[in-house]
Amino acid sequence: MVVGGIIGSGIFFTPAEVARALPTGSWILAVWAIGGVVALAGALAYAELGAMMPDAGGAYVYIREAFGPLAAFLCGWMTLLLISTGALAAVAMGFSGYIERYIDLAPIGGRLGMAALTIVILGVTNYLGVKPGAALQNLLTVAKIVALGALIVAGLALWDSVGAPLPVANAPAPRDSLVGGFAAAFVAVLFTIGGWQQLNMVAGEIRRPEWTIPRALTLGIAIVIAIYLGANAVYVHVLGRDGLAASAAVAADTAVRLTGPTGGTLITIGAMLSILGFVNVVLLGNSRIPFAMARDGAFLAAAGRIHPRFGTPHVAIAIMVVWSLILLFGTRGDLGALLSGVVFADWIFFGLGGASVLVLRRKRPDAVRPYKSLGYPVLPALFVIAAAVGVVSAYVAAPKTSLFGTGLLIAGILVFVIGRKRRP
Repeated sequence: MVVGGIIGSGIFFTPAEVARALPTGSWILAVWAIGGVVALAGALAYAELGAMMPDAGGAYVYIREAFGPLAAFLCGWMTLLLISTGALAAVAMGFSGYIERYIDLAPIGGRLGMAALTIVILGVTNYLGVKPGAALQNLLTVAKIVALGALIVAGLALWDSVGAPLPVANAPAPRDSLVGGFAAAFVAVLFTIGGWQQLNMVAGEIRRPEWTIPRALTLGIAIVIAIYLGANAVYVHVLGRDGLAASAAVAADTAVRLTGPTGGTLITIGAMLSILGFVNVVLLGNSRIPFAMARDGAFLAAAGRIHPRFGTPHVAIAIMVVWSLILLFGTRGDLGALLSGVVFADWIFFGLGGASVLVLRRKRPDAVRPYKSLGYPVLPALFVIAAAVGVVSAYVAAPKTSLFGTGLLIAGILVFVIGRKRRP
């Protein structure tokens, strides 16, 4: 769950965003290593919360217990309006970059049109009640890990024989300042390393959670760090900084240089399966957030309806699809802006979840804690600081998108206050 939750689709397209921001391969690998350390610190903090409240299920409850109902409401509000929907738009654009290698997308509006079509098709699929089974999701998880593993093995095996990276005409220049470049790169990395918290959702079903959760998180994140650093080392070595920055399908372009068109096709298929699986799961799972909020009286009542024939929260799904399309077209498919919007909102609540460890140690000192966060309070505080840096980095990298996110937060506060006044 840890490995599958983190390795979604970002690793197939965000390395290009990192390369566009930074001047050298060394800086590219350094920012990925820093991201791994941040993920590990956060996971260890969440391990304490998961073992302490194994039946609660996730950051929403941790934030509610530590900071109150307003913060918890804003977590759900921003998940709907920016985190999950922004991720849908960004990942659909990544999918378009891979499919563009084989299909002329001009008749449907290029990559932007293909991304919109992808969201709509999968939205309709979920609307009709067609849900991916466990076997399909396992297949998609295996496909992405096998694709990345094969790429890393091929890259290491052919490391000396692949030759120097090919020159790239009109390669994107890095950011003017290293600080601005690091901020933009850190945003892309944070987007890609998220997902380890999914283990906490099933903490109540884990045998010996005080023993299993910290070890699963530590080992799982170690595997992910090795895969991410290995993949990026191969990307940089084979394509060079300029080739990586200019690529719309980094894994496929790397595989073509290593093993020829056949390898590129196989990697592309693995990447596309991974991306489609991610889009479908986000639509399937996160559409239940507005549904649950509506049932709690905290959102539009219509979002809590169930389709009489298909048995799906059809209004909530439609809301997610429409809002994803608004974000997609509002940013013109700008991956950097979309990633910044997602990271800005997501890491506010990641940080609050990590800070819950510090707050609950004071508010509930006598609570049973089968596992206590390693390195407390230094590592949890480090994670909270890193989350704050991620939010600031999103502002530096894409101020317009981040200001839009700030506006959504303020609107959420108003909605919460007005809703409370109307309810007994």
